[in-house]
Amino acid sequence: MNRVAILSSPEYAKCREKIAEGLDLLNFNEDVRGKKVLLKPNLLSARTPDSSVTTHPEIVRAVAEIFLRRGAKVSVGDSPARVSTIAAARVAGIESVCRELEIPLVDFDDPVSVVLEEGTYRNFEIARPVLEADLVVNLAKLKTHSLTLVTFGVKNLFGCIPGARKQGWHFRARNMIDFSRMLLDLARYLKPSLTILDGVEGMDGNGPSNGRKIYPGIVALSRNVFSLDDAIAELFQVKHSKVPLLRMAREENLVGEYEIVGDAPVPSRLVLPETNYIAVYGAGFLRHFVTKFPKIDKKKCIECRNCERTCPVGAIDINRFRIDYSKCITCYVCHEICPENAIVFKRRFNI
Repeated sequence: MNRVAILSSPEYAKCREKIAEGLDLLNFNEDVRGKKVLLKPNLLSARTPDSSVTTHPEIVRAVAEIFLRRGAKVSVGDSPARVSTIAAARVAGIESVCRELEIPLVDFDDPVSVVLEEGTYRNFEIARPVLEADLVVNLAKLKTHSLTLVTFGVKNLFGCIPGARKQGWHFRARNMIDFSRMLLDLARYLKPSLTILDGVEGMDGNGPSNGRKIYPGIVALSRNVFSLDDAIAELFQVKHSKVPLLRMAREENLVGEYEIVGDAPVPSRLVLPETNYIAVYGAGFLRHFVTKFPKIDKKKCIECRNCERTCPVGAIDINRFRIDYSKCITCYVCHEICPENAIVFKRRFNI
């Protein structure tokens, strides 16, 4: 039976001892001497640690120190949106951790094509450092997400796909169900050796970068990323039936049986994004009535053009503050990468 360790951790200053305790509860005693251990944080964009958008640097430090003391060759890597890995890591406080611990910070700019033996989506391009690591340690952040509704361990692995190739997946897997199925296929293939969730501070509402900052005060660990996501959803009273990523993981027997160990944090409720998932299940013509579409808030927009450049279908024209809704696939990438929360959600009849 899988184990998911969930421990109370109200402050980052003590997260190292909590993570070490969690590893003991999981009986994670692998001999990692001389092995390549890649830490994959959530490094979505160049945001400061107090924004709760990225994995906190103290989580990265704690995990890196634990594996270094076990004799592993540790590195840190991710593929942020719109900026280089080093630029995002510098703002997020992770670059300084890597420098202090003398561990490499690696770019995910060298894709390798892989073909999966099972799943709906079988052709992926994955960053070479991920494939060459002996152990991948998935350092996720507890947040909500405008497309997938939640982003825990499974969603964090999407960062193993390099750069602009992520945009291609938003174009290929255009709705919540298809995108969630792709994430499940990817996670099943990558199968991280360990997933650690930074829930000391997190985000709900219209995440993953412009939601409400919350203070869950937990860290969670598991060898099985699907079990961890399932357990966290239970803790935060998220209905699996309403979140395709969670529901399909159960239906496809990826979650399995698991037990929760730790000090039993108090259950809470996670406020999901206001984007409407009903349209995913309905007929196509209903999409215009029940789905919330992105709209540019002219008062907040600073014309950085991040949204315009990253839109996978080229639907955004910042010169006119206009979104072409005949092209828009409601992937919400524009909202995800906006640094000023200048993308709001509206139903079509209110636009």
